[in-house]
Amino acid sequence: MKIKIQQILSALLLLTAMPITAQVLWSDDFDSYPAGDLINDQTSTIPDQGGWYCGTQSAVTADAIVTPESGKGNVLIINGTSGYGSIAFQQAQGVIDALWNNRQAGNNIMKFEYEFYGSGIFSAAGSISSQATNLINMGFQTNQPNRIAGNFFNTTSNTNITLLSFNTTPFLDNTWIKAEMYIDYNTNDVYFYLPALNILESRSFSHNRIPEGIDFSVSVNPSALVKLDNIKLSALQTLPSHLVSVRDFISSKFNVFPNPVTDVVTVTNSESIGIEQIEIFDISGKTVKSLSFNNENEVQLNLGDFASGMYLLHIKTNEGVAVKKVVKK
Repeated sequence: MKIKIQQILSALLLLTAMPITAQVLWSDDFDSYPAGDLINDQTSTIPDQGGWYCGTQSAVTADAIVTPESGKGNVLIINGTSGYGSIAFQQAQGVIDALWNNRQAGNNIMKFEYEFYGSGIFSAAGSISSQATNLINMGFQTNQPNRIAGNFFNTTSNTNITLLSFNTTPFLDNTWIKAEMYIDYNTNDVYFYLPALNILESRSFSHNRIPEGIDFSVSVNPSALVKLDNIKLSALQTLPSHLVSVRDFISSKFNVFPNPVTDVVTVTNSESIGIEQIEIFDISGKTVKSLSFNNENEVQLNLGDFASGMYLLHIKTNEGVAVKKVVKK
């Protein structure tokens, strides 16, 4: 099974090199700025270089420094000024939503990406915001909890997802990691993708909120180092095939029966794919139930007390995540 997955992934790497109809709405790689402070007045609400500003009256205890780096051009380095430091900075309101509202017709999939590098004890996150809350967000933490996490607005509130826990897996110190987030307004699905770690998670949402801002927040201890680079917001016409193909390939190996179901539903596969966890979501993207398993290839779920309707089963396995729909009578 693992050989098959590797063959599929190899084929998909070729597909990712093929052009996808996409429109870059906004980007920043810091290469056009002189070395030094990104934001000169951290209390000002007036945008500084590249439209970035902090806009806070409270003390900012970390610096965001534009710094040349071999092989990458300029990058943004955040470190503490004294003790445990923190800084938050964003793009001016009205910029991102105007760009989104004037995108090319049919480009209804939002892609937000950035490159991250960290060492030491830190917490760092990049977000697309809307109506004063996170629309979608991915963050890296090596303080408690130790994880890479995703966050998105579902219907009336935000949902957190642990993409990778460092309690059992060491953090990739001194390594650039690309974070990709997608909001598919055609299907009302969000995707979190970490190419270097081969991690893909998706959820459903139900709202009409649009991208309005780009925000970053970083906290570091005195010996920590965080770097950011190649931040980009795009509008796509088609979801990249590699996002759905691997998930669909694994999903095709699973059967869910009976479906529709009255009480107990069986989740099984014929290729000995070990089930580690099943998360059950309603159509709004809210987590209804989460169950852990010991790598069984067949499990049973009791949905007898669930309300009638459609649910999504996110089946986490030792080969990836499968998604199956089930209807409760």
